[in-house]
Amino acid sequence: MNKTKICVVGIGSIGRRHLRLLNEREDVILCVVDPSPNSKDFMAENYPNLNLYASMKEAIAAENPDAALIATPHQMHSNMAIEALDAGLHVLCEKPMSDTMEDCVKMLKRAKESDKVFSVGFMFRFDPFIRKMKALVDEGKLGNIVHFTNRFSSHNILLCSVTKHQEHTPYSLAMDCIHDSDLLHFFTGSVPDYAYTNATKLGNMALSSPQNSIDTLYRWEDGSMAANCHFDYIQHPQVHAIEIVGDKGYVKGNFDTAEIIFGTIDGKTEIIDGTRVFEDVYRAQLDHFIRATRGEVEPENKPESAIISTLLMEAQKEAGIQGKEVSVREIAKKYGFEY
Repeated sequence: MNKTKICVVGIGSIGRRHLRLLNEREDVILCVVDPSPNSKDFMAENYPNLNLYASMKEAIAAENPDAALIATPHQMHSNMAIEALDAGLHVLCEKPMSDTMEDCVKMLKRAKESDKVFSVGFMFRFDPFIRKMKALVDEGKLGNIVHFTNRFSSHNILLCSVTKHQEHTPYSLAMDCIHDSDLLHFFTGSVPDYAYTNATKLGNMALSSPQNSIDTLYRWEDGSMAANCHFDYIQHPQVHAIEIVGDKGYVKGNFDTAEIIFGTIDGKTEIIDGTRVFEDVYRAQLDHFIRATRGEVEPENKPESAIISTLLMEAQKEAGIQGKEVSVREIAKKYGFEY
């Protein structure tokens, strides 16, 4: 059996999940990079047979891995991913690609220069719930897509935050909900031309942020499509829903119940069960990446696609700060990105 050597970089909560799921596989050899003081105790207790390194440089020299899985804090993604590519490693970088367009553009440039797989881990692309909705779109059951709507309302994000950085980080909400920005591009296959954002702080909650509610309206210059996205840190239990409307039908999904409603222009509706096990969603993501490194499949969410979610996040922020509609293409141009 050909085994793939993978270096897991960063073992916070997300890195630990990936480490656990990768460790199930017989076709993978693992090592870990994490300089934090508690990582040594964690590894000794849970993975005594795996080697732990303080830096990627040390791990690469000692282990000669085939790939790196980057699960560090967002602001470290760029440097870690570029270091891995420069060393000739395939890269699976956790979402977001980076928290800034500047870093995303650097990563994109280096990935284009490399012959290695570079993929960004937006795991919902592997979710059977999402894939069932996407199949209806791809099969033309909805006709021409004219509108996209999503709502992600979750006070739970603040409750689960370890650092509580959201309390003082402007527009952290746009970053925390960046999965939905990726899904806008995933479902429509296009990028809106303009964005208008209303961002504000609502209520008087013990846990909040500078902007705990964001509504963004997107429009396409040719008038073919429109979208609106709502994010907030307020509602609890959380509500996460998405709806795609075409000129022949619509599909509406509830992330939390995994129920999908498919309706057609003649008034017929169908209930589709999208129930899934989230661990299996992550397993599917990891399996696809490993198969891509072996040349068996094309990578999912290449950097040319993954950067769009950060671009939309920048557009949300810029429109909110300016208090007026902004050009998404002009924002991309400012950072030297063309699409």
